[in-house]
Amino acid sequence: MTARAVLDASGAVHLVLNGQYASHLAAKLEDVAIVTVPDLFCSEVANSLLKYVRAGTLTLDLAVTRFEECMGLADSLIPERALAPEALVAAAQYQHSVYDMMYAVLARRSGATVVTVDRGFALKLRAMEIETCCPLLDA
Repeated sequence: MTARAVLDASGAVHLVLNGQYASHLAAKLEDVAIVTVPDLFCSEVANSLLKYVRAGTLTLDLAVTRFEECMGLADSLIPERALAPEALVAAAQYQHSVYDMMYAVLARRSGATVVTVDRGFALKLRAMEIETCCPLLDA
């Protein structure tokens, strides 16, 4: 059993919406002892679900339900304040968003695998030598 995973918003939303790779993500999460996320995960998940509401593919009530399901996937939320300075440095160094680097920093600090369906982010993580589980790369 892998000790830890860091789940990003793309992976969580994909999982609760039963996307194409949901079973792959679920299997990975079942194999870890603890799932950790930066607390910005909450707003990122909500924003992602809002896009589905605006597109008319998800009702607002169902989006709220899916939001709660995403929150239930995380065992621990880490304050972004504790990650932001290091994430800023990593974002500048690797030319990537601070938002994504919050997940990267958290994974690096805890020796965790990042679980995502964001292929570009997964490639960046691999360049940073951070273990990743991305079905778009693993397939």
